[in-house]
Amino acid sequence: MKKIFLLILIILSNLYSQSRETRAVWIATNYRLDWPPSTYDVEKQKKSLIEIFDNLKEKNFNTVFFQVRFNGTVLFKSSFEPLSYYITGEVDGDASYDPLQFAIEQAHYHGIEIHAWLNMNLVFSGNEDKIFTNPNHIAQRKPEWIVEYKNQNEKSFWLDAGLPEVRNYLSDLILEMVENYDVDGINLDYIRYPGKNFEDDFSFQVHGKGLPRDEFRRKNINSLVKEIYDKVKSLRPEIKVGASPIGVYRKLKGMISWESYSDLYQDSYGWLKEKIVDYLSPQIYWALDENPKFDILAKDWIENSNGRNIILGIGAFKDNVKPQINDLINLSRKLKSSGVAFFRYENIKDYNFNLFDYKTFPTEMPWLINKYPPQPFNLSFKKNDDDKLFTLFWDLEKNSNADSVEYFSIYNLPKINSKTNEENLFDVIPADNNYVTISINKPKKVKYYFALKSINKLWKESIEPTNVIEIEIPKMKELFDSGFNINKPVFYKKNDLEKFLIVESNLNDKIEIYFGLNKIYSLLKEENILKGKNIIDISNISQKYESIKINFINSKKEFELKFGSL
Repeated sequence: MKKIFLLILIILSNLYSQSRETRAVWIATNYRLDWPPSTYDVEKQKKSLIEIFDNLKEKNFNTVFFQVRFNGTVLFKSSFEPLSYYITGEVDGDASYDPLQFAIEQAHYHGIEIHAWLNMNLVFSGNEDKIFTNPNHIAQRKPEWIVEYKNQNEKSFWLDAGLPEVRNYLSDLILEMVENYDVDGINLDYIRYPGKNFEDDFSFQVHGKGLPRDEFRRKNINSLVKEIYDKVKSLRPEIKVGASPIGVYRKLKGMISWESYSDLYQDSYGWLKEKIVDYLSPQIYWALDENPKFDILAKDWIENSNGRNIILGIGAFKDNVKPQINDLINLSRKLKSSGVAFFRYENIKDYNFNLFDYKTFPTEMPWLINKYPPQPFNLSFKKNDDDKLFTLFWDLEKNSNADSVEYFSIYNLPKINSKTNEENLFDVIPADNNYVTISINKPKKVKYYFALKSINKLWKESIEPTNVIEIEIPKMKELFDSGFNINKPVFYKKNDLEKFLIVESNLNDKIEIYFGLNKIYSLLKEENILKGKNIIDISNISQKYESIKINFINSKKEFELKFGSL
């Protein structure tokens, strides 16, 4: 049975123009913070994850950092570490599905890039003791690699990065995952020491080689990052390798904070300089009006990027940060960062990202080998039995020298000769088939124009799109053929059940529709409209009104129509 992707047509406004922007969110699985839910029912677990991806696609996100390793357990099949008990109820239980594989399938189905997010040196904290005491936990198998760290009344357990065998273990764990799973990237977290008071006398005495201890520790973390980068790139050079360091590299004037460089031994500016990461998503989890200040830190990270991507980490979990999300997005764009990442999903799932008003691709990484994918052509369509459904068909050029196709981008063009740019991007679909069914549920024009491009794994599109096809909506044509001169909005009542507004605009705009009775107006709906003629269905209006008022938000126009009862 053919798979049909049902797409709901969304008219996109054009309030801001930027060609690419990484829009990421961390999906935390440790302690079940975002996923999975507190159930071992497989279908409920899957349904919950699908709902997350549905929501992120609707919000026009394009990247997720999906947590796959935490507290010494994983969410994928590994010969190194046990499966999390969150899936089956037992540590290293026999799961009926592969969580990471399912997450990858859902991410790609929704046109979203997925990075495997791993807690690295930290292997246990908290009170889920059945994890720590499991015989397959790394602390039980290799206790000589583990250092217990105490901070006030809390304790945690860390792998000692000063041991070469530890660094080899962690890099091989990641290499195995990259070899077996079609992830788009790696996001390294807790790739550091917990603090200065770390009992690593043994590794320092054996491997210190006369270095000061601080330099020894930084060298160990640098070596671990480089080993991971080199191993991943040797196997799959297209994989994006990144990390999420603490937000303050070194304290700038007047700052009160940890320093990742001297307190936690993360020389993350050094990783950028040595080009052993493709991106960093620093955890700048402060507001614009606190110490340290988000804007000062963001500027410092970007100035030290050395040509690599900086995705600004935003602490949406904090009460003083969340109200500033729009300001932080605008600042990110002003500073020309590579994008933003929000910690974490639960804190933004109900947030209205009005600045993500159209779809876009993740920011490019031009240093990665990235050839153009083969070009699709012969775009055609077939009208389905349902008047709202149309199936698009196309062919794909065979080109052995080009990268394989990962997705197709569908463009809804305002005119037949319009460009396939970001404000016209309709949807991104996986390259499983050479056809897709789209739904135009509430048409606003007579003619719709579609074109298609292919996309590879690194989001490079084919040089040229397909031919442009024209889809005519018979119902709309009937209305427009009624002969209205619509220099201003017109109310059209076809019969008692079908009522429409015909609105013409000279630009993409947004309108507010108010209905009035006894000089009191009530907001009926808001609608995005395209340049040209638009038809808005108001058939569900059952009350009697005397007039209708239409406000154009962007063009600042207002019209009022007088009429009898609807």
